[in-house]
Amino acid sequence: MIHSESTNALSLKLPVKKQVKGRKRNVAFIVLAVLLDLLLWVLLYLGITQLTGSYNIITLDSLLIPFGSLVLAMALVGAYRHRMDFASLRYASEHIIACCVAYLLSAFLLYVVASFGPHATSSRAIFTLSFVFFAPAVLYWRRGYWFYSSRHRSEGKFLVIVDGDLGPIFYRDYLKNQQHQGVQYLASDYSLIGKPVAGEGSPELQVSAAHLLPQLEADNIAGYEAIVLASRFTHLDKRVLKRLGEIHFEELPVFLMESFYENYWNRISLDLIGPAWPLETDFALVQHSVYTMIKRLVDLIFASVVLIIVSPVMLIVSVLLLLLEGRPVIYSQQRTGQYQEPFTLFKFRSMKVGSDKGDKYTREGDTRVSPLGALLRKTRLDELPQLWNVLRGDMSMIGPRAEWVKLVRGYEQEIPHYHYRHLVRPGITGWAQVNYPYGASLEDTLQKFSYDLYYIRNFSLRLDAEVVLKTLHTMIFGKGQ
Repeated sequence: MIHSESTNALSLKLPVKKQVKGRKRNVAFIVLAVLLDLLLWVLLYLGITQLTGSYNIITLDSLLIPFGSLVLAMALVGAYRHRMDFASLRYASEHIIACCVAYLLSAFLLYVVASFGPHATSSRAIFTLSFVFFAPAVLYWRRGYWFYSSRHRSEGKFLVIVDGDLGPIFYRDYLKNQQHQGVQYLASDYSLIGKPVAGEGSPELQVSAAHLLPQLEADNIAGYEAIVLASRFTHLDKRVLKRLGEIHFEELPVFLMESFYENYWNRISLDLIGPAWPLETDFALVQHSVYTMIKRLVDLIFASVVLIIVSPVMLIVSVLLLLLEGRPVIYSQQRTGQYQEPFTLFKFRSMKVGSDKGDKYTREGDTRVSPLGALLRKTRLDELPQLWNVLRGDMSMIGPRAEWVKLVRGYEQEIPHYHYRHLVRPGITGWAQVNYPYGASLEDTLQKFSYDLYYIRNFSLRLDAEVVLKTLHTMIFGKGQ
């Protein structure tokens, strides 16, 4: 039998012990992390005061209000969860945002709320410097903790429950993404036993989910990292679904395919979306209309400031292009913007005049790219005129790549639901550009489209901050496009 009374009792009893052990470990990490953060904050605040020789009024409020704000803000982004991946760019971006929010909150409490009366306040400069040094220092020790603890963690594998429809899709994408964990495939029902997961050359299904899942208990579940459901619910026994619910609350996460793609690969599977996708999912773009307005304001301020700063560089590039390549210096092209409205995009010309009449893709080693143009492309200096597009409202600093109108017409015919990509303003940099290397084929466009959909669905300050960090990484190491 699949379930017996003794099996049920054991499977419910042992995981409780595992949960208690996990809670104790998490509590111990919280206590340790708070104490280390407090020690670091006090040492920085007092140390900067001493080193600067400043007459700083040190009060209990000046120490505890900023620290309390930091603990609250960092707790909201998972800084006190021992299983958090502190080495990821995602956590780094959230950590920086949390520290900035804590800075603003504590500044308001210290210098506005608590400043009423005859009492003098502490030094604002030392207060600010303490935050400037605290944020990276705390991030650094958490990254060190993560790398140290990773040496003592056994890397688990994934249990993937597959059927004949979604199983082959997951298998194909898993191979493309080169996930380092191993995979054990389970058949969604007994009729698939003995059949390959995705045709010839793929693993043969030898065990069913109905047979293995009841045997997963506290002593052997630790060998797995997660369970992935690459099967439709209609293909699963009700007892399997019940057991998956129990396992999900016993510290081993159970992912649907779509949530697995988002959590591990930061993209959306194009095979899983349909015409009603924005209505079926938790669409952050709709929920955060206020952030849309804030993002536009930030774009205006940032683009204006950057234009002023880089104007000498733009002048030098213009002169070099005029002397070495001739006119025109600025290249313009019709691109597709938000809600599929066309606009004129501006760039420094990096290719020979008339090159857009040839191959629609720019390929590696393309002879149409001039020597100076190759340098401009590598350093991203060719994109500086797009700051004017940002000021005009055609583009944002961050968003999907603005594609040529002629290319979009073809993509609309070949790629289902491609119009979702135009729900937000295109950007100078974006999630797809920093996660996928430059490509010149329909397959590359499909891959980038899946990252664009992830950005649109998870539209947020946190994701934009992560794009900024990844863009800096891309500019330094020359990856992406």
